[in-house]
Amino acid sequence: MSRSAPLRPTFIIGGAPRSGTTLLCHLLERHPDVYIIQPYIPEPKILVRDPPGSPEECLRRYAEALAGAQAQRALGEKTSYYLEQEHAPGAIADTLGGDVRMLFIVREPVRRAYSNYLWSRKNGLETLPFDEAVRLEGMRPNPLGAARAYARPFDYLTRGDYATFAERYFRRFGPDRVKFVLYEDLELRPTGIMEEVQRFIGVPPIPMDAQSLGRINPARGVDGPLDPGIERRLRARMAPAVHRFAAVSGLDLTAWGY
Repeated sequence: MSRSAPLRPTFIIGGAPRSGTTLLCHLLERHPDVYIIQPYIPEPKILVRDPPGSPEECLRRYAEALAGAQAQRALGEKTSYYLEQEHAPGAIADTLGGDVRMLFIVREPVRRAYSNYLWSRKNGLETLPFDEAVRLEGMRPNPLGAARAYARPFDYLTRGDYATFAERYFRRFGPDRVKFVLYEDLELRPTGIMEEVQRFIGVPPIPMDAQSLGRINPARGVDGPLDPGIERRLRARMAPAVHRFAAVSGLDLTAWGY
């Protein structure tokens, strides 16, 4: 493929934090026709920086970030925060155009919230027990300050409002340009899911085995497993949001057990 114009992403990977976006990158990087901006830990966050910059400035950043690409046809950026940022669909469309493909991976919201909690504990940001941290959600200031407001380390359950996030992207890009993948489906049937993902970003599928990578970014080892009583209570609280996401996305959420 010739490179006559400045490079820009053809697809974006986003998702709820602690849902497998990094795993998805590791898998897709195995494809010879895929290039993903490096590093993706920490994420590029080109369109959530403060200040964000004009579309022209963001395109310059993208051209620099993609300078290492050769002849790959699928060029990606992985920034998980794009899923939940209200301004992100407009910023992406204004900068990259309406043809860019949006690929999001999400996880059962209560398990995701607990993994997010463990990650905040592991990184020295969280000191409260999980049930108290959830009870105080929305009441505590962001310990990372205004410059990193997008990180929201204490927002546990609100990050599971996937239906609201999905609606924004479907409105802006249409259902053909937006794909949601379940973390649990990637674990249960990685071959089929990765075939779908590769076709979606526009490359011929090759075999990819998620299990061969082992654990990516584990948050375990900080606390014990999630208390079953707390889990039941929070699942009941999140059930309406899960059902709404199923209706908005058309996804089969059987793997989540609601």
